[in-house]
Amino acid sequence: MTVALGCYIVFATIDWSVPWPGGLRFGPLWAAGTAAAIAAWAVAGRRVTAVSTLAIAAVVAMLLTDASYLASDTQRDLHLYLRAGERFAAGDAVYLDRLVTERPDDPSTYPFLYPPVTLPMFAVLAALPSWVVDVAWAAGSIAAALAAMRLFGLPWSWAFLMLAWPPVFQGIEVGNVAVLLAVLFAAAPRWGAGLLVAPVFKVHSGLAVAWLVRERRWRQVALGVVLVGGACLASLPLTGADRWAEWWHGLALFGASAPLLPASLYGFGLLAFVPAWAAAALAGAALLAAILAAGHIGLARVGLASAIASPSLYSHGLIVALPAFLELAPRWLWVALAITAVSPGIGWWAAIALALAAWFIPGLRRVPEARTGDEGWHPLPPGAAAWEVPRERPAVPADRSPGRVPRRDRLDRPAAG
Repeated sequence: MTVALGCYIVFATIDWSVPWPGGLRFGPLWAAGTAAAIAAWAVAGRRVTAVSTLAIAAVVAMLLTDASYLASDTQRDLHLYLRAGERFAAGDAVYLDRLVTERPDDPSTYPFLYPPVTLPMFAVLAALPSWVVDVAWAAGSIAAALAAMRLFGLPWSWAFLMLAWPPVFQGIEVGNVAVLLAVLFAAAPRWGAGLLVAPVFKVHSGLAVAWLVRERRWRQVALGVVLVGGACLASLPLTGADRWAEWWHGLALFGASAPLLPASLYGFGLLAFVPAWAAAALAGAALLAAILAAGHIGLARVGLASAIASPSLYSHGLIVALPAFLELAPRWLWVALAITAVSPGIGWWAAIALALAAWFIPGLRRVPEARTGDEGWHPLPPGAAAWEVPRERPAVPADRSPGRVPRRDRLDRPAAG
């Protein structure tokens, strides 16, 4: 398995360099870095196992991928939002009014797809000094990512490490709102109304509302409807009804443009590889299978299903799928993380398929109560699944006889026979 993943990483990064472009070749650098890290691990007296080797190889790949992406246009998605806010404040057109037939040279000029209710917020941000907004948005994204990891149940050390996972790192680096929305998903067991707020920005994330319905959290559904409906009504005097018509027309034009530039507008979403009917069928089947599970497991699986259903899927779209990945046993979790440690593409669907397969194959799933040597390589504490507090085992059997103090030698002595 380790050899196969090594071949995958080298093949997926065959044209990559660190930093990109013009740096050292990714493959040889990754192989050397992994070998050095494993050697240092062994010299430190730590046991080298198949799982530890997978984990070290994956983390080295993550760090190199992150370093490569730092050479790209940072905060480009944020700048797209701010450009839309500027145009709205100036009274200019914000949404698409023609087909997109060529990939824009400037990523910040990609189509703006969020509804008019978001425009006043971005207009306010656009009026501030650009460096203030860039720094504040980056800091807020890092804080949001850490908050989401902690809400998922990760200890602080693992939460910081997961900042290097490309879906999280690239979401922060480009300034995508998906990082901020991850907090709403992570907080759903405590505040489910956030699951209705997130679709204002990412429509496909609205599929997570199925979990609220599954759990009969009707008050949270009603609260979410009131919050979103109230925000739309409050912003209507600023945006006007015409902006909503323009937005709807722009979405239709974007949908018609996507097949013309599939590599740019679909990302690595299903629509880039299969017909629309097949993508809809696969997304529907994933959602149906997800809502069959109750509680936190069901929420984790709905997060993965919403990512599968995304019409344009990019790396940061998998942040909400992390709890579903955390269902995997340590070995298989690190296989999924190693696959997603390099540039996204069709190969990432192998990680998604692995997480889906675990829903039906118990051998792929983690047993939270397990006390195996590999368990230490799982981000969640022993005895806990995602969103859960570890269950502690009693250290000493209780003696319920009144007035008696159990003798240590009796408790520790093996029973006769």
